[in-house]
Amino acid sequence: MMRPAVLCRTALCRATIAALLAALPALAPDALAQTGGQPGGRALAPGVKVEVAPAPGSGAAPAPGTPDDSALRYYARIGDVERLEAEIARLRALDPSWEPPKDLFAPQPVVAGVDESPFWALLSAGKLAEARAAIAEQRRKSPNWQPSQKLLQELDLAEGSGRLRSASETKRWQEVIDAAAAQPEAVTCSRLDNAWRLAEAYGELKQLDRAFETYRTIVTQCPKAKERRDTLFKASRYLGPERVRELAALGSTANPAPGEDYATVRAAEAELETGRLLQRLGDGKGSLSPAELARAEEIVREKQDADGAIALGWYFQGRRNYAQAQSWFAEANSWSPSDKAAEGLVLAYAGAGDKARAREAGAAWKGKSPRVDRALKAVEPPRGGTGGPAAPRGPSELDLALARRDFAGCLAAIQRMTARSGPTAELLQQRGWCLMELKRPSEAEIAFQEAQALAARQPAKGGASRFRGSPLESGATAAQENAYGQAVARLATGDTVGLTRDLARSDLTPAQRAEIRARLLGAEAGRALEDKRYHDVLRLLDARKELEPEPRDLGILRGWALYNLHRLEDAYKQFKAIDDRLSTEESREGVTITWKTIYHDW
Repeated sequence: MMRPAVLCRTALCRATIAALLAALPALAPDALAQTGGQPGGRALAPGVKVEVAPAPGSGAAPAPGTPDDSALRYYARIGDVERLEAEIARLRALDPSWEPPKDLFAPQPVVAGVDESPFWALLSAGKLAEARAAIAEQRRKSPNWQPSQKLLQELDLAEGSGRLRSASETKRWQEVIDAAAAQPEAVTCSRLDNAWRLAEAYGELKQLDRAFETYRTIVTQCPKAKERRDTLFKASRYLGPERVRELAALGSTANPAPGEDYATVRAAEAELETGRLLQRLGDGKGSLSPAELARAEEIVREKQDADGAIALGWYFQGRRNYAQAQSWFAEANSWSPSDKAAEGLVLAYAGAGDKARAREAGAAWKGKSPRVDRALKAVEPPRGGTGGPAAPRGPSELDLALARRDFAGCLAAIQRMTARSGPTAELLQQRGWCLMELKRPSEAEIAFQEAQALAARQPAKGGASRFRGSPLESGATAAQENAYGQAVARLATGDTVGLTRDLARSDLTPAQRAEIRARLLGAEAGRALEDKRYHDVLRLLDARKELEPEPRDLGILRGWALYNLHRLEDAYKQFKAIDDRLSTEESREGVTITWKTIYHDW
């Protein structure tokens, strides 16, 4: 893969190269231009070319007491500014008084001996076994020759880094820790990805104090603001808010480097706080303080994030604040119309007792979306055991439970209604949907089967069916609605093979069949990613996209398939689009890893 040119991004890099170039008075601008077509000429900036030194290790050993700058000269020769900068920082850490040689970019006399540049080239390309073999072959040809110590050290480090990364990618966490302990030089700021992997290993093994210490070392010792910022995002996966805030405080103040803007570290902390707020909204767990709620509302409006607005709608719905819930579901629908927003509006209006507006809110999706058809049952709920025409006109206990999405309350209400008047097919069907919401799919499948059997024996009352999916409501028969419920339950239990086999002969409406087909394609795409069948992932997701819009989680899946197919620019755009809409750990991870793969060599 061709990588884009790496430019100086820090003050250290710019200042160092400026000083080195300033120390070359003999090379006038016209002389600089003349080197462009000669071997060893290298463009460091548009229109500026200089002659660089020969490869490291050309035979000369460093003077006693001076750092080995062979790697430094090699990185200058090939124009690898990123590694050049890292090597300068490493040598300065060894000796704070050391300064880069002023002739770093000037022509150097060729010293007799073996040219190590082919070995360094193999090392830079990651071809470590080939580099070892080439060194061995050269030693066979030149028995008196010894490779430079720096070359051997860099090879050892590259191999150690490879072992660490391999252990990390296969989730052998203790081996990651062991590899880092055996070669501490492999987890420095110049090899930051390895340090992140070490912290991740501690996190996965629940050694959170050691994970924190590793992250703290990074945000206080590594100078780049972006790397400190990215470290916060990675740390948030394992550490609680208080410790992440501590890292942010350190990362924005400790050991500042000239030219670095550490405000981005504080901004990352704020972004993480926002993500936690929106996640808590989505989970429906606990209450937000007035300040937290105001912050979440501000962010959702600023981004016009329909998913965030729906999360806010459910937050207010769960607290029976139906007016606010209606407002946020309507906002979501205006930004990005969806059956999810319509479902929320139906239930919000139903909770407030405004059944006419609830029916109006669901009208556009009626018969097209099973979720909206189900929500409309809060407007026309099952009447099992309530006495038919003599039933009370106000919201029933079941109405209210459904409107506030209290699914445990739904089961309790159905149980009491059944105890009073016996089971009905409608109540059993409703019980199935409430069990599905409570993540109890095996019980839900049984409830739908029982509803199906009872419906076959129990005639509809009053001449019109009151089933959730009756022809009067959605174009689906009671049998189709129960068959759909069983299919959804089977999906949740993981019976995708059997469901795929049975789908063709299932009694479903076109809308129901399309939804089940889309879910099956999504599940198969997930398995294809696990099996590393990346072309199949894209094929399956493209087929699914023809049935309904792609949700966020499958968009992330698509990004990783593109990444693993080395379509890095496409993967970056995919992750970035998702992250811009709502930044979460998953989207940030995709953006960060793809970006680093494009622009860095780890």
